[in-house]
Amino acid sequence: MIFYFGRETLKEGLKTYFSKYREKNATLSDFVRELSSAAKKYGVIKDEQFMIDWTDQWLKTAGCALIELDFASVDGKLTNVSVKQTPYNLKNTPDNRLRD
Repeated sequence: MIFYFGRETLKEGLKTYFSKYREKNATLSDFVRELSSAAKKYGVIKDEQFMIDWTDQWLKTAGCALIELDFASVDGKLTNVSVKQTPYNLKNTPDNRLRD
């Protein structure tokens, strides 16, 4: 999350989440709402739908992706780099999907 949203966004989201829900029951939606507010505050996202989509992709799905790196070099210098993502182990996790 730090890589994707930034340290300040995560700190702010956690701070408000723990402050707001101290000694209360909370849900994943409550947590996502606080992170979303922090991300909007720091200009990381424009609307809450982004966080809902991110949550659905990364937190509510099983499985993982196979990541492959393809590159070419000339005289020890990279000339082309591409990343390929494919669903991993679809036989055992048929609902696995690619994530942004």
